Formats: sequence, C-alpha cells, structure tokens
Amino acid sequence: MNKVEYIQWWKEDALRSWETALYNAAGGQFVFALFAFHLTIEKLLKAAWIKDNQQDFPPRLHDLTSLYNQTDLALPNGWYDYIASINEWNIESRYPDFKLKIYQRTTKEYIDMHTDKLYQLKDILLNYLS
Repeated sequence: MNKVEYIQWWKEDALRSWETALYNAAGGQFVFALFAFHLTIEKLLKAAWIKDNQQDFPPRLHDLTSLYNQTDLALPNGWYDYIASINEWNIESRYPDFKLKIYQRTTKEYIDMHTDKLYQLKDILLNYLS
C-alpha cells in the first residue's frame, strides 16, 4: 500500500470504531462505547501521523497526546486538553482496578455530554485528513 492507501485504511477503520461506539452507547454499554470512541480518535490521529511523517505505519502506542504531538495538526484551543481526557477511557476501561471507577461515572448523561464534542473532534480530524 502507498501512503494515501494507508491513510484511507486508518480512516475507514476509525469510522468502523465510531459505529461500534454509537451502537454500544445506544445499547447501554457505556464503558465499551467510550473505549470505542477512544479507538476512533486514536485511529484518526494515526492517519494524521502517517500524513505528516515519512513512514507509512504509525507508532504502536495508544496515547492520544503523544500521537498528536508527532503530527503537524493544530487543534483549535481547548481540544488538546480534551484528547488528553479521552486517554482515560482507554486505560480505565481495560484494567480491573480502574473499571469500577469508570462504571460509576459513566451514565447516559455522561455519554450524551461527550458525544457532541466527539462528533466535532471527529469532523476536525477528518477535515485535516481530506
């Protein structure tokens, strides 16, 4: 695959994760929805990484701020802090000692509060990639 095809692959995979997140949120599986939202943003940042670097395969890491810092992307004010907060959904949904904490705070209201922002962030990243 060439660079354009790799970027397209990551974008398409991100959109599959997005659909998974929405499906899980609608079904009340809020913690897994947050994890899939994190995957969506991670995959879009990996596409941006490929766009902005010589290599065609991004680093094997999941930290959104680290990926972002390795791109030329300039998020509007406030979004960098938001992607840092999304990192919690990756870690907290994986490890048992953090799971109870995230299950306690992850409600429909919590998901709804974040979904609008996530739509905006997804659109910012997709526009950067087009």
